[in-house]
Amino acid sequence: MEDQKPTTPLAALREVRIQKAASLRALGLNPYPATSRRTTYAGPILADYADWEGKPVTVSGRLLSWRRMGGLAFGHVLDQTGTIQLVLRRNSLAPTDAAAGTLGYEDLGLLDMGDIVEASGVVGKTKTGETSILADSFRILTKSLRPLPEKWSGMKDRELILRKRYLDTTINPEKKKTFEAVAGMLHQIRVFLQGRGFIEIPTPILQPQYGGGTAKPFLTHVNALSCDMYLSISHELYLKRLIAAGFDKVYTIGRYFRNEGIDRSHHPEFQMVETMTAYENYEYNMQLIEDLFRHIAEQVFGRTVFTVRGHEIDFARPWPRLRMADLVREKTGVDFLSLATPDDANTALAGIGVHDPQPSVGEALVAAFEEKVAPQLIQPTLVFGHPMEISPLAKPMDSDPRFAERFEIFIAGMECGDNWSEQNDPVQLLERWRAAYRPEDRDSGEFHPLDFDFVEMLEHGMPPTTGIGPGIERMAMIFTGAEDIYDVIFFPLMKPHLSMVNRRIYGVEEPGETE
Repeated sequence: MEDQKPTTPLAALREVRIQKAASLRALGLNPYPATSRRTTYAGPILADYADWEGKPVTVSGRLLSWRRMGGLAFGHVLDQTGTIQLVLRRNSLAPTDAAAGTLGYEDLGLLDMGDIVEASGVVGKTKTGETSILADSFRILTKSLRPLPEKWSGMKDRELILRKRYLDTTINPEKKKTFEAVAGMLHQIRVFLQGRGFIEIPTPILQPQYGGGTAKPFLTHVNALSCDMYLSISHELYLKRLIAAGFDKVYTIGRYFRNEGIDRSHHPEFQMVETMTAYENYEYNMQLIEDLFRHIAEQVFGRTVFTVRGHEIDFARPWPRLRMADLVREKTGVDFLSLATPDDANTALAGIGVHDPQPSVGEALVAAFEEKVAPQLIQPTLVFGHPMEISPLAKPMDSDPRFAERFEIFIAGMECGDNWSEQNDPVQLLERWRAAYRPEDRDSGEFHPLDFDFVEMLEHGMPPTTGIGPGIERMAMIFTGAEDIYDVIFFPLMKPHLSMVNRRIYGVEEPGETE
């Protein structure tokens, strides 16, 4: 096939950089060496100049700026702690040396912004007072073949940011703070739970039966076993097996997959921390979840007051515990507990502007709550009194069996966790599952398969148990002030796409599925 010339500015720039990499190799330098000799980071030097002044250091990072003026060159290098200036002088920089891997001053023309580099020298300041590395040795660690986007105009398109987050956090390193906060949250969740006597035991993502919730699953096939499997919609049933196995306090931080809609608070793949505690009921978890949120606020963020969606929220305050039916009555004037039939309940729903008929009074109550009350629960609130119709895995209240020993967490109008006393009566659970079993609903997201292996476990005996399940991404949205769940997921789900420019560069002729 005849060689083709680059047809776009990007392709031309890429070709120039490929030639520079070839020139480095011609000098005996590997443009992609396997390691760095870094001794420290930019952050500590910038934070305590007096302690570092005059000391020899080696720093590594991405070159964000670069300029040469005669025998003097300046650049700024970004590492994970900050950006520091490099100063390179013709008369003090080591020459190009294949054995040492160093690039001399006369060959700095092979350098481009975006390259990952290493500089060794002493810490000092320029005439303008900027803390710098006065380099005497310089290496290229990675030759970048593509230019970085321009900071102020190159990464404004939201879809581009989501697809190429690695570029966005390079030119806007402050955006890494959100993902560092999520990492800190995961660490402190483990610290908190282990301090309360919980142990972490992994549970399977590939499951022969999906359960623990009502959601449409993702289906896959295991060739080695010649059978279909589901990606987990919940890890709850496996944690209960661990309780039956004799572990009184267990948890998992797992991944969950629900083949449903995408919006500002829903993503098909997400994380959750699920716990199970033996010999306690749901009231124990009300305090546990309140303490967990306060612990994260204090230990990760160093404060308890946050601004979320324009509202000031204080996690140090006690969380009110409110009954769902009371909240609905106070907001709408309708006492759903006094209604006798689904027709009465649906008439009441229509009267308050909720035009979504429900098959039972309990489900009508929930529909009214979700539409008229939940979005207005701003301060952290624990809502209990869920109808049994929507709580197949929960125990009924002894005081009123129409309702489950269950509560949900609401913060800033968003549901942030669902928790209950676990049903451990195998006969009642199986009866409830059979009554709700409708194969025609298999594709609706409301279908719950019959898990006889789980029922068998319950027949051997599982002690009184309660669990919590707050979602990590929604917690992160609350604490970081993010308006969209995509803003707290580094790699959000996106439809595959390959631009026409990249098609030409890589010689992809057919659009296929990535157009």
